Order: sequence, then C-alpha cells, then structure tokens
Amino acid sequence: MKVWGLMFKILAWLFLGCIVAQVFIAGLATFSDASNWSVHTSFVKLFALVPLIMFLLTFVGGIKGLLRWISLGLFGLVVFQFLTIQVFSSAYVIAALHPVIALLLFWGSIVTVKRS
Repeated sequence: MKVWGLMFKILAWLFLGCIVAQVFIAGLATFSDASNWSVHTSFVKLFALVPLIMFLLTFVGGIKGLLRWISLGLFGLVVFQFLTIQVFSSAYVIAALHPVIALLLFWGSIVTVKRS
C-alpha cells in the first residue's frame, strides 16, 4: 500500500474515533455535567478539517471513486454541522438536524473505514 493510501486509512480511522468521542462528550454534557459542552465545542476544532485533508490525499495518492467523494461529503457535513449551531440555532427545525448530521457523519466514517 502506498504511503498516501496508508495516511488516508489512518485519517479515516482517526475521524471515526473522533466522531464517536464527540458523541460521547455530548452525552456527558447532556446527562452528567453541562460544562462538557465547552469540551464538545472545542474538541471538534481539532478534527474538523480531517475529511478535507482526506479529500486532498485522494488526489495525491491517486485514490479515485467513492472514497474521494465520501471524504468531500464528510467535510460538507462537518461544515453544515457548524452552520446548524452557529447560523441556524434560532431556526429550530434546522438546528434539530445537528444530531441527525452526527449520525450521517458516523455512517459515512464507517463506510470510509471499510472501503479504505
């Protein structure tokens, strides 16, 4: 396996782990201590660009097809995830998509890990 493909695979696993951790932190904030919301909002900044890096790696590493577009889609979901809170928090129907997008991020991460 080329080094770029290995890097892609490592980032795919890292992103999946971060999604799981992020949901866990949200659970802690909801059911244990509300101060964990600050951890939730800070932690995402550490991994939000990972799918974009994965997308760029598909060009460097010659990875074509579905993996390229899923990584771009994951980045788009991360952006929309930010927007649901930062821009649309007063539009409750749109803001309520926040946990739904988390489910899509988890599913897309699983697919990416399996295919890489």
